[in-house]
Amino acid sequence: MEKIICPICGSDKNKFFCEKNNYKIYFCFRCRAGFVWPVPETSKDLYSESYFINDDKVSEFGYTDYEKDKEPMKGIFVSYLKKIEQITKGRKLIDIGAATGYFLDLAKERNWETFGIELSEYAASRAGEKGHKMIDGRLIGENINEKFSAVTMWDVLEHFNDPKNEIRKAGRLLEAGGVLLLNTIDFGSLSSRLMGRRWHLIVPPEHLFYFSRKSLFLLLESSGFKIIAVEKMGKKFSFAYIFKVLYNWQKLIIWKKLSNYFNNNNFSRKFYIPINLRDNILIIAKKNKDA
Repeated sequence: MEKIICPICGSDKNKFFCEKNNYKIYFCFRCRAGFVWPVPETSKDLYSESYFINDDKVSEFGYTDYEKDKEPMKGIFVSYLKKIEQITKGRKLIDIGAATGYFLDLAKERNWETFGIELSEYAASRAGEKGHKMIDGRLIGENINEKFSAVTMWDVLEHFNDPKNEIRKAGRLLEAGGVLLLNTIDFGSLSSRLMGRRWHLIVPPEHLFYFSRKSLFLLLESSGFKIIAVEKMGKKFSFAYIFKVLYNWQKLIIWKKLSNYFNNNNFSRKFYIPINLRDNILIIAKKNKDA
């Protein structure tokens, strides 16, 4: 019988949690993380153009229109850029999982020198066209001689097939005392515990890992980071995106029709809904000087 080992902490004290989309998810008793097992070698094919620009005929994952869906988050992103600026003197930032570069656009407006790492060829190309220096996502930390004042990881850690390795690589990209900001889903949240296997953020193979606060602390501290802030970040969503998430979760055709309607209605894009289910966790950490 195959022994299942937690990719985060290495423990073999795990139990089957649920199965979804033909992927089995296990729960680790030691670090309290969830993870898909076996972990796919790559999920690059998932992040095609249809992941970022969706319509009625394509992927059930991703966004209705990435740039438009992120617009309600503008104020929140800028507020965290300001926080980073208060604790680092540099102005060189790399966003891991940069997608089409929406966050990098905001950083560039604030006089950051912007770089991005993105697995999707389509998204990386879009970001590059906007003037950001893009690096193939398969090369994160490899053959990159640049050092950065800040590394950001917005809603990407749960997508990696080896998040432990990616955190270490991110550390190597930072200069001594550099800042890492990451946001990811919180498997230990009340919302997750109440919903169990029906939690709307359980969406393999898009999400391969489900982090608890304990597992995140373990990842960061073992990789040479000192945690300086932990927050529950609320988000703001377009109507089109909200109904798309509902459709992906419940597969009710009414949600799909409403998502398509609001996606094709430019007026509705002026409105958004702030939501904080407290099932996202944001951490700001500094690289130890001797790491």
